[in-house]
Amino acid sequence: MDDNSCLTCVTANLLYVLGVTETPDPQRIDREVGREPGTGAQRVGARRFLLEQGLSVHMVCAYETERFLEEGFDYLRHYYRQEWNSSWEEYWTPHRLERHCRECLAAQELRTFGARMVTEHRQPTLADIHGALDRGCVLWLSVDNDWGEVDCHAVLVYGQRGNLFDVYSPEVSGSCLQQYRRRQLDRLWLRSEGMTAVWRREPWRGAEASMTTVGDE
Repeated sequence: MDDNSCLTCVTANLLYVLGVTETPDPQRIDREVGREPGTGAQRVGARRFLLEQGLSVHMVCAYETERFLEEGFDYLRHYYRQEWNSSWEEYWTPHRLERHCRECLAAQELRTFGARMVTEHRQPTLADIHGALDRGCVLWLSVDNDWGEVDCHAVLVYGQRGNLFDVYSPEVSGSCLQQYRRRQLDRLWLRSEGMTAVWRREPWRGAEASMTTVGDE
């Protein structure tokens, strides 16, 4: 976390796979999204940066920022009711609630990018992942980090072969490249955090591209 966050690394490699940059540069992403050492990257800031690079973004997530802005803490407790416990009560301090409010307001501003920023408020499915990959998109997903915390881990899904998904997971040691089976991904994937599909209209390297790994040390 001092060097890079998982979302920083995923965003850097996403730009690389789509041919926007020649090499992954997580330090640049940190500067662009304003991430401080020891903290996670802002999801809204990362989406804005991708849009500013001329990419198109399709987010499928049941969470509704408008409802949080209207209902506040009550909406959080209702939306996450199946997972809610005492650790969630401790996590959502007044400071975090205020920060989340700012994030939701920033998410609303992404509408200014028009048709290049599409949001669907529903639970995404594995069929959405298959369909997006078939259309040549690269996916950024949130999965359970298995640390018993509210927060999650960002991974990049850049290809599929039958029931196997090609996944870049920055927090994994070694090459950071893995293959998740359909059932494994379905179990790990945090549906409440949604799916973000990203693509460009120009030709790009494609799923067969050689991934360059930039992981947390």
